[in-house]
Amino acid sequence: MYLNRLKISIAAGVATTALGLSVAVPVGAAPRASHAATSLRLGYLPNLTHAADLIGIAGNYFQNELPKNVSLSTTAFNAGPDVVTALFGGQLDAAYLGPSPALTAFTSSNGAYQIIAGAASGGASFVVQPEILKVANLKGKTVSSPQLGNTQDVSLRVWLKSKGLRTTTVGTGDVIIAPQTNSNIVTAFQAKAIAGAWVPEPYVQQLIAAGGHVLVDEASLWPKRQFATTVLVVSKSYLKANPAIISGLLKGELAAIRHLNANKQDAEAEITAAIKAATGKTISPTILHAALANVTLTYDPIASSINTDAKNAYTLNFLPSKSVKGLYDLSLLNKILKAAKLKTVATS
Repeated sequence: MYLNRLKISIAAGVATTALGLSVAVPVGAAPRASHAATSLRLGYLPNLTHAADLIGIAGNYFQNELPKNVSLSTTAFNAGPDVVTALFGGQLDAAYLGPSPALTAFTSSNGAYQIIAGAASGGASFVVQPEILKVANLKGKTVSSPQLGNTQDVSLRVWLKSKGLRTTTVGTGDVIIAPQTNSNIVTAFQAKAIAGAWVPEPYVQQLIAAGGHVLVDEASLWPKRQFATTVLVVSKSYLKANPAIISGLLKGELAAIRHLNANKQDAEAEITAAIKAATGKTISPTILHAALANVTLTYDPIASSINTDAKNAYTLNFLPSKSVKGLYDLSLLNKILKAAKLKTVATS
């Protein structure tokens, strides 16, 4: 079944990784003041790795679980670093984003933002032009990621380094990395202006449809093929002042995941409609079908993968420390899981 892997994953853990290079905000940037709210401002990315939040929004699962006097407003972004900028600018209270920018939000704000749940595992690959058959063929070539400092950007840089290829954040080195939006990546790839790109679904499948092939399936780099690609970050002060609202958000996510798993025949159409509503673009059924097979929905942040990401980012001098102490607050999530008789998750 095309959604066999689109399931609730109850692996142990949580984690983090980050790169703050593209988020120019003062250290200690703080969210809006702590007080009872009548609205929840939520950011997200309209990718398949965000299927849980896409359907949480489009299917009203979030709104239905929020307190009756609370309204939900949502904003779509191209990549995680843009979400972090919006968080720091006081435009959002919570957001679904990749683990790298999530850690950026945490470290750059002195802990003002925390991960409170996961949302997806898998669904990212390095797709290259047909003539790129081995790592050595990449030397001197230009490749892309969705944005400097986003989760796929970090994965790309770490992998290239592991293969002895040097990169920089200013577009020099053995392999030049030219970050650009996902849609522009597809256009550039079709024009053969780039040799490849490390992207999330459904862009992996779009690049394959454009003649590319997968050089690296990121899942192959992780134990049990599990790695966090989407997590939920919330302002610590907002969480403290509005636990009922955040509890509703978490319940809505769980409801959306359960719905997708129980209604696999309808999931493709629902996700397609949600992405079109956010981007104005329609994904072909063939692309969507293939892409969904690579994504696992999970409320578990998958600590083991993010902790490894944090170490890698530190090694690349993207982080001042490997410590992620205080990054997680899974208390509300675990309370909800216990009530639903589901296995709780941990931070290690």
